[in-house]
Formats: sequence, C-alpha cells, structure tokens
Amino acid sequence: MNNKQLEKIRKGDYLLLPHYMKWVGIVPIVLGVILFFTQHEYDFLSEEVLVGWSANLILLGLMLIILSKDRFPDERLLQLRHKAMAYAFMNGMLVVVLVPLINFTSSSLLQWNLVPYFTDFGLLSVFIFQVMYLINYWRFKQEL
Repeated sequence: MNNKQLEKIRKGDYLLLPHYMKWVGIVPIVLGVILFFTQHEYDFLSEEVLVGWSANLILLGLMLIILSKDRFPDERLLQLRHKAMAYAFMNGMLVVVLVPLINFTSSSLLQWNLVPYFTDFGLLSVFIFQVMYLINYWRFKQEL
C-alpha cells in the first residue's frame, strides 16, 4: 500500500459514497412509501410481494443515505459516525434479543398468537438498526 491509500484508511472515509447519493437515496424511499400505501390498486401482484418490494426499497434508500459522505467531512463527523454506529449496534442487538423473547413469552404464557407478526423479523431488525443510526447521528451532530 502506498501512503495515499494508508491516509484514506486512517481517515476512515474510504467506504463512503459521494454526498449526492443522499439525494439519490431519497428516491427509493419515496417509491417504497408510495408503493406501500397504494398496494391495493395493483391487481397483477399479490400484496405480500408489493409489501416486500416496498420494504426493500425503503431499506435500500436508507442504506444509501447512511453510506454517503457529509458535504464537508472532517474527523469530528467521522467520529460521530462511529459513535452512532456503536449505539445503533447496541440497540439493534437489544431488539434482536428481546423480540423473540417477547414473542415466546406472549405465545406460551399469555396464549397470544403473535408469531405471524414477526415472520419477517430480519427486515424489521435491519430497519430498526438503520433508523437508530440516523437518529443517533443526527442527535450527536446537534450536540456539536
């Protein structure tokens, strides 16, 4: 590795997309929300397929926003990015541990049948992780 590559690794922004990708990421989110709320108007596909497409479009848009650089990146913002990622990881792990426990407790002890509501738990956990990252990053930037 040469010095330029090492400097990029030390800086921590070698995996980030350009800033304009934040605006590109808004397009799949808007399309996913529109598809979710207008799914009953499309007769050629089942509602489950349309809900899956809309969820994946929203996740794709959030991922593009998360992986995009800030307009004027500096070391403080990269540090805030890492801190927000750590908080989102902790919250995500808490959700991953608690939701199956709540599902098991409600189905066995309380005789509630919540299993159909948590069948697509992977998408939910990724969505919660992404939203928690964005909330924490925004909150940390406001504290500067």
